[in-house]
Amino acid sequence: MSRPTHALRRALTRFGPAAAATAAAAVAATALTAPRPRAQDAPDRDFSAARALRHLREVASEPHPTGSPAADRVRAHLLAELKELGLETEVQDAVAGHAVGRTPYGPEYLAAGRVRNVIGRLPGSVPGRSVLLMTHYDSVPQGPGASDAGVPVAALLEAVRALRADGRTLLNDLLLVFTDGEEAGLLGGRAFFDQHPLAATVGVVLNFEARGTRGPVLMFEAGPGNGPVLEHLAHTGVPVFASSLFDAVYRRMTNATDFSVAKQHGLPGLNFAHIGGFSRYHGPLDDLDHVDHRALQHHGDLALALARRLGDADLAELTGGDAVFFPVKRGTLARLPAAAVPALTATAGLVWAGGLRSALRRGTLDGRRLAGDGALLAAKALAGAAAGTAFTAALGRAAPEFRRHGDFHGSGDVYAAVLGLASAAALAQRGDRSRAASRAAAATLPLTAASAALAGALPGGSYLTLWPWLGAGTGLWLLTADDTGRAADLRHAAGATAAAVPAAALLLPLTRLLFDGLTPRLAGTGVVAVQLAGELAAPALAGLDPRVRRTAVAGGLLLAAGVAARRLARRGKGTPPPETLSHLHLPERGEALWLSSDATPTPRARAALGDTPEHGPLPELFPGWNYSFHHAPAPTVDLPAPRADIEGEAPGEAGCRSVRLLLRSPRGARQLSLAALDTGVRRWRVEDGPWSEPTARTPSPHAPAGPQDGGWELWLHGVPDSGIRVELELPSAPVRLRLLDRVDGLPREPAGLPAGGTGPGEHHPAAALHVDTWGNASLVAATVRIPARTHPQ
Repeated sequence: MSRPTHALRRALTRFGPAAAATAAAAVAATALTAPRPRAQDAPDRDFSAARALRHLREVASEPHPTGSPAADRVRAHLLAELKELGLETEVQDAVAGHAVGRTPYGPEYLAAGRVRNVIGRLPGSVPGRSVLLMTHYDSVPQGPGASDAGVPVAALLEAVRALRADGRTLLNDLLLVFTDGEEAGLLGGRAFFDQHPLAATVGVVLNFEARGTRGPVLMFEAGPGNGPVLEHLAHTGVPVFASSLFDAVYRRMTNATDFSVAKQHGLPGLNFAHIGGFSRYHGPLDDLDHVDHRALQHHGDLALALARRLGDADLAELTGGDAVFFPVKRGTLARLPAAAVPALTATAGLVWAGGLRSALRRGTLDGRRLAGDGALLAAKALAGAAAGTAFTAALGRAAPEFRRHGDFHGSGDVYAAVLGLASAAALAQRGDRSRAASRAAAATLPLTAASAALAGALPGGSYLTLWPWLGAGTGLWLLTADDTGRAADLRHAAGATAAAVPAAALLLPLTRLLFDGLTPRLAGTGVVAVQLAGELAAPALAGLDPRVRRTAVAGGLLLAAGVAARRLARRGKGTPPPETLSHLHLPERGEALWLSSDATPTPRARAALGDTPEHGPLPELFPGWNYSFHHAPAPTVDLPAPRADIEGEAPGEAGCRSVRLLLRSPRGARQLSLAALDTGVRRWRVEDGPWSEPTARTPSPHAPAGPQDGGWELWLHGVPDSGIRVELELPSAPVRLRLLDRVDGLPREPAGLPAGGTGPGEHHPAAALHVDTWGNASLVAATVRIPARTHPQ
């Protein structure tokens, strides 16, 4: 062998595995890159984020929650644009209500209200089935909703404009549905799928959402029998970042979108959202200044490409077997049938077990060392998870937004710091080839347990450990083979590459997703992923020069230290702390209260609460809530109490009576809350709609006095000035209900109320998360007394 050839071989065997692992991670990371926004002068048939901004400015100029004048203005814009595009349009004016789920502060969230969905229809050449593009047009009261869901709204309008520029008719009908009341509890989605005739024509649903302000767009949830529709997604030519892991995990979460209602109806489809920038979600900073134009382009490209493909597809063929899927590089989606997971798991298990047994028998792996390395890996994983979590928690003390969101404004530097710490820990441990192989073998032990568990309980997430496990098992055969002969170095390099590359390609890009999806509050999860990948890459990294290793370790530590120093030095600067401060008026008592759900009230809130506010729950006002408020006496205001007129009662089921109430807010509040103080409510309905079903969480109407099982509370949204009718099944004994109306912001009088400015350093309303959803408001409460049964037994 010539000297140049020998030198090349030495370089490849020494540095090739590390280079291959680095390249695999870099290629996989490109899947997280959204497309560049297209300019105003892009071809008519293309989607242009610049053109879509016109709609976004109209939609997101101010908060526009359900039932508000701003929502009316947005709805008018949508109707005008759909008509301009030549679609048949209508407004579905409906009442919907249902049990959404248990709240983190106690009672089950029951939501109902009047919604106005905007519907557009583009007839196809073969009438019958339809492709549904949907998003919601309402925002939370706390912010203008530029990303949630202004970006998807603008994307769908521009996508349909580009589709119309094709100048041809699709095979299938195309439906656009902009739902109302999504933020109030999926009310618009419930109204459309439960009540509208066009819902029966839907063959596939494509829902577009946001859980933050930064892209890229993820496909995080698929409908039943997702294999065929995923084939269409994979062939759009648009960069796709989708994973069956997201889908499998999301199914087990309490989160919901309008797509959740579509799935309950058994419809196939896909759910998209961008989730970066969670710290601005549902708050005042979800504004036009923080819109990610790349995310807007990504939403639009996906909507346009899928509308074209599915518009001409046979929608009857869109259900089949479920698939396991994941991105392997930008724009490429790997797919395999979920039914194949058990066989692949068994195959990987045989390869791994055979390699491990062979190495132990030959003595190239020492059983005691392997056990020690396994124990060391477990200790490092625990320590790394704790260190990563503690690091972000320490930085969070200097970031007011961290308490509620668990995230930072502009969290990229924090992610880089956490990655630097994790990488430093992974590179710090040295060892010869034998020790490196033992470390990689030890890392296969948690992979074995995880792969077996995922194959049975969470097949959609199995790919995440299955392929690294198979690669590491293959690597075991090669790394622990006879270390003599001319091909020994090539065999070792191949084994190191096999062990490192799958983990680098799948686990390392996952860390950014875990950081965004689980928030930096749980940064330790990403650290564990890096450490596991680092152990599997130990043979590949064994050839690195010690100086290179020391430099990389020092660089990771210095990066983390620099980020920490900069963040801590900025403490108290920039965005003021998020705040909740509400005024609760009690006309019956001639009293009022200041309320704050802040753990530590802001200076403005402290000025209202005084030096010695009380702290605790308020069961007479918020029955069943397990949350403690700061509260103190407040000036009274001249505001009328909400009213409940008893319109009649009739015998109900199970020995109950049905009481019909007309609920109104004389001051025009768009939200009302009705809660039971002394007993449970067996069933309820709104505006003669369907009755709710009694559940295990519904207290018995014959129960003794006192709210049970978290209490019963119904929130009503979009309440018109004429009021809204509610019917309750109640026991025959006298009943007390608490009726409360809510208006965004503090009342304007009397003088002396804290200023409501929103400039820097003044007032920054907390986001609509957890109990803060109901904060920063003027509340007026009244007691509704329903006498004992009046009709004959």
